[in-house]
Amino acid sequence: MSKKKAAVGAGDLPARATPVWPASCGRTAGGKPKGQRGGGPEARSNLNDAHHSPAHLGEKDGAGHRDRSDGITGIRRCTVVNEAIPTKAARGKEVNARGAAGDKRIDATMVAAGVKGKNANNTADGNDTGARVAAAGKDTDHAKGVVPPAKGKNANKDASGRKTKAAAAAGDGEVGRERDLNKVLRAVIEDLRIRSDERSKASKRVNDVVGHLVRHIREDPIRCFASIETLASGSYYERVKIFEPNEFDIMITVPVERVVCQEVNIEGAFYYIEFKRCPHANPLNRFVCDGLLSAEKMLCHLRKLIIDAVKLLPDSKVKVVRKKPGSPAVTLEIGGDGVLISLDMVLALEVKQRWPPSTDTGLKIEEWLGKKVRTDFRRKSFYLVPKQQPLETTEGAQALSKKEMWRISFSHIEKTMIMNHGNMKTCCESGSSKCCRKSCLKLLKRLIEKLKEKHPRIMADVCSYHAKTTLFHACVQRPKDEMWRPEDLAGCFLQLLDNFTDHLKRADLPHFFIPTYNLFDGRIFDTKNSIRLCHFIENEKTKNFPIFGVNLTSK
Repeated sequence: MSKKKAAVGAGDLPARATPVWPASCGRTAGGKPKGQRGGGPEARSNLNDAHHSPAHLGEKDGAGHRDRSDGITGIRRCTVVNEAIPTKAARGKEVNARGAAGDKRIDATMVAAGVKGKNANNTADGNDTGARVAAAGKDTDHAKGVVPPAKGKNANKDASGRKTKAAAAAGDGEVGRERDLNKVLRAVIEDLRIRSDERSKASKRVNDVVGHLVRHIREDPIRCFASIETLASGSYYERVKIFEPNEFDIMITVPVERVVCQEVNIEGAFYYIEFKRCPHANPLNRFVCDGLLSAEKMLCHLRKLIIDAVKLLPDSKVKVVRKKPGSPAVTLEIGGDGVLISLDMVLALEVKQRWPPSTDTGLKIEEWLGKKVRTDFRRKSFYLVPKQQPLETTEGAQALSKKEMWRISFSHIEKTMIMNHGNMKTCCESGSSKCCRKSCLKLLKRLIEKLKEKHPRIMADVCSYHAKTTLFHACVQRPKDEMWRPEDLAGCFLQLLDNFTDHLKRADLPHFFIPTYNLFDGRIFDTKNSIRLCHFIENEKTKNFPIFGVNLTSK
């Protein structure tokens, strides 16, 4: 610039001065640099020719030079002698052409990637233009041999919508099935309900017979049963008796003091009884054999007294049933009024002392009924009934006769828990909130009863006590009253049934008061039959329990 200022003074320049270009640029003195307007027609013609020359297209000229351009400013560098510079209009056309080519490449790339731009959204809305664009995109993909992916975000929405609808349909089906099951179970509960007039008639007949028997037993000349009392127990008095009031259990309790309870084996359910002091005045001495109180001798004497008492009854419709092996009761049948009643008179020793150590870890009702209730229970007496150990002699067992065995019983505590089963003390009382615990127990007992009728051999070892023990464990697992809402009867019953089948599958149902005593021990409970029973129950579940015989169309 300093040389230019020296050659041309400020005062010598006309209004529009023509700059002097170096000879290396191949420009005449009258030429104009690239980027400035002006120049005559001849100059513009030369520029247009130069713009379409091989040098401009990147080809080599005779001197071996190649066209170069500035990628930022678009100004072509003058490296070729006499090379023409394109006008701005020509450069604009070139830029537009390159832009159009670039847009075509971008569009092709977007189509191959499955992106359909703004019109793809219109496809989901049913827009005709969007549909044509989607179709064009598919044609392009097939022409290129590219398998188009799903439809992007909208495809995910559609798939998600279909899954949601399917899940909703499945949920509706499940809700409908549970609704039907609720109807079935409520119908069963209604059928199992014992009418109050039937209850009162049956209880009056039983009370009359029991009263007569107790008076006669107390008058025995030997006076060994002079201080007996009666204790009502069993499902009827727990208010979970089903269908008919045809079974009653009455315990004939004999108080004993200062006895030693020797465990038969490590399970802690069966005992031998020995008096710490055995004075001659003790009327029970006549039943002591080898220092042990004989359960069999006491039960036989009680049976004889009951037979004698029945003969004195004015009602000839009462009879004593033949003795069942291993049963701790004397069973009577009371006829009349169209219903045959079975009455079990169970001999029981009332022991007023600390519970055996095998019970220390049982009765885990702290979260269900409360710590105070547990403490109060354990302060009560426990009972021993003349029941033989069903297992063969195992390691740790006393090598003594089974005739002297007694089994521990907590029937009185069980009745109290069933009658007062709520986490809240007012549960199921008049005017208070209700629960479905007892309803679930009735349903499980009814299911066992119906399966026994259908499969007597397989179900021979199953009894209602297994159902009651399962309920006790379930109440510990689900202690709150709101977990047993009456409106959730179907779900609660299925849960209880799952608990029962789980015990069967594991061959493990711990006695609720004696955890070491397994009611489903494989030595007394056939494992193969347990598996079959689980199969029967599962089959009934899948069909909403047709074994109950409930026809919803008639309800």
